[in-house]
Amino acid sequence: MMAAIFATYAALVWLVFAKLKLLRLSLPLAIVLASVGPLFAFYIILSMNNYHPSSTDARVFQRVVQITPHVTVPGRVQNVVVQPNTPVKTGDVLFTIDPRPLQFEVNRLQAALAAATQLVPQLKAGLDQAAAEVKRAEEQVTLAQANFDRQKELAEKGVVAQAVLDKAQRDNETAKQAVAEAKAVEMKARLAYQSNIGDENTTVAQTRQQLEQANYNLEEATVRAPCDGYVTNMQLVPGAIVSASASVMPFVCERDDSNRGIVVATFMQGPYLSIKPGAYAEVVLPIYPGRVLPGKVITVIAFASEGQLTATGLFPGTDAPHNARFAVRIKLDEGDDLRLPAGTQGSAAVYSGNVQIAGVIRMAVMRANSWLNYLFFTS
Repeated sequence: MMAAIFATYAALVWLVFAKLKLLRLSLPLAIVLASVGPLFAFYIILSMNNYHPSSTDARVFQRVVQITPHVTVPGRVQNVVVQPNTPVKTGDVLFTIDPRPLQFEVNRLQAALAAATQLVPQLKAGLDQAAAEVKRAEEQVTLAQANFDRQKELAEKGVVAQAVLDKAQRDNETAKQAVAEAKAVEMKARLAYQSNIGDENTTVAQTRQQLEQANYNLEEATVRAPCDGYVTNMQLVPGAIVSASASVMPFVCERDDSNRGIVVATFMQGPYLSIKPGAYAEVVLPIYPGRVLPGKVITVIAFASEGQLTATGLFPGTDAPHNARFAVRIKLDEGDDLRLPAGTQGSAAVYSGNVQIAGVIRMAVMRANSWLNYLFFTS
């Protein structure tokens, strides 16, 4: 850039003083020209870099979704429906997993749910039976206590022997122990019957949840497209074992209105703060030689990878300083009509209202670069 400005300045001086001889070159004038030229070039370059910054790191991105089966158990691929690089719509089938093991699990849990549902009346009947046993045991205690009191009174009068009184006392204690055991059985039956989540028995609720999970796995055995787009790098074949632990294919989503015609350019720290949303921008891409694509800044991303710390059990290390760059999203005016493959790279410039002559020179440089894109070599 500096060389181009000096060459232009030198050409103007030669044209005025040597070729056309419009002015006579004197020593004082030569000193002035030799001093003004470098200062002017330095001022122009300084203004271009700060008020009209450019970046050689402009890229086109596209959202890629890693297709990963959501089944909780590994399964065998039954059929691959999608074809590589063929457009599909949201919800179209990509491939299917053999549903038979998943259907077996659903059938098993449906039977288990029916059994758990039938268990609730059985628990209620068991509770009623335990309560009846407690009532019967309490009645036996009443009879045993009455017999003991009667035998004790007769023993005090000497009518019955001491052995008869001892037997009545043992029968009374046995009846009381039977009441305690019956109450424990009743408490156990009551806890089993009243073990609920909300208004549903816990066993029924747990089995129902397992059945819902099994039905979800069965539904997820049919893997569908998450968005409009296409599959690339298709390596999946029928018979392969897939699980939720690894993706099986990359799915390229078509750009929506908010992402169509977007170019992301990264800028140095110095001019970054002068870039504002809405500023006029130009993008030059080798894929469109000889064209300067106008646009405007829509967002600036005030974050760089150097400002992120990874959560680990170690203290942050001290690395060598990097030249952090900040991303700027540019919306091209003709973005809806342009074909912008993901990964396309080029250069971009953002302009402000300061030092317009520097902006004009930046525009000239961008146009020169666009024409230079015709000079490419194939390998």
